[in-house]
Amino acid sequence: MRLANVAAATFDSLHPFILRGTPAQGIGLIYDSLTERSLDEAFTEYGLIAEHIAVAPDNSAVRYKLREEARFHDGVPITATDVQWTFETLREQGHPQYRAYYRDVERVEVLADDEVMFHFTTTGNAELAMIIGQMPVLPKHYWADKDFSATTLTPPVGSGPYRVAEVDAGRRIVYERVEDYWAEDHPVKRGRHNIGRISYD
Repeated sequence: MRLANVAAATFDSLHPFILRGTPAQGIGLIYDSLTERSLDEAFTEYGLIAEHIAVAPDNSAVRYKLREEARFHDGVPITATDVQWTFETLREQGHPQYRAYYRDVERVEVLADDEVMFHFTTTGNAELAMIIGQMPVLPKHYWADKDFSATTLTPPVGSGPYRVAEVDAGRRIVYERVEDYWAEDHPVKRGRHNIGRISYD
């Protein structure tokens, strides 16, 4: 499927999480988040990377247990450490919008390889668990030897239904469907990503 690049006249980065550069349209297709929004149910999210979600009775924290089958495109399992690293990196090195968006989160705690808890500074925001759930989870191992604050045209590793297949900087980007996508049969994803290749040009 070919789509017009309407978001920007050009692009110079495949890194949408920082202030620098103009990211390619559609780059969010390569990432999965802890939860998936429901487009026909207001204020509703279902677990995606997260298998179980538990909000504290006083709304002071939220705990996510990750799916065992969740993995990045390179086959590495998604762990609670990836979730913690993503949150802390986005808030410290990412676009300034993340610091504002996550301002009511006090800290994130790894409870086990597949379990992570976010502690809040307030109990009056009922949407915090949903806000955290929308966070894309990035692979800590992939970014270990890279500068997170720099733009890049190297296709990054994600965990979503598509990966970057072709890049013509500033003109065209092509995404291809991940044949062994870990969540292909997940109820919130089933039947939604049947297009083999998507091109923005």
